[in-house]
Amino acid sequence: MFHKRKRKCRACENAFLLDYKKADELKQYMNRLGKILPKRATRLCAKHQRRLAIEINRARKLALLPYVGEREAMRVRR
Repeated sequence: MFHKRKRKCRACENAFLLDYKKADELKQYMNRLGKILPKRATRLCAKHQRRLAIEINRARKLALLPYVGEREAMRVRR
C-alpha cells in the first residue's frame, strides 16, 4: 500500500508573512503571464493561498506588480 505523504505548507513551516510590500517575494508565486500559480504549484495551504491572492491583488492595485506579464511571453509562436 502506498500512503500519500502530507505536504507541508511553506508559509506555515517557515513562519514567514506574505506582504504586498514585498513584491519580489510575491513575484515567485506568479507565472510569466502574470497569473497567480495554483496551490499545488506554490505548495501553500488553502489559508495561505487565499492570503497570497489578496496580497498580490493589493500589490497590483498599487502598481507594484503587473496585471499582465511580459510582452514576449504573450506573443503567439507559429
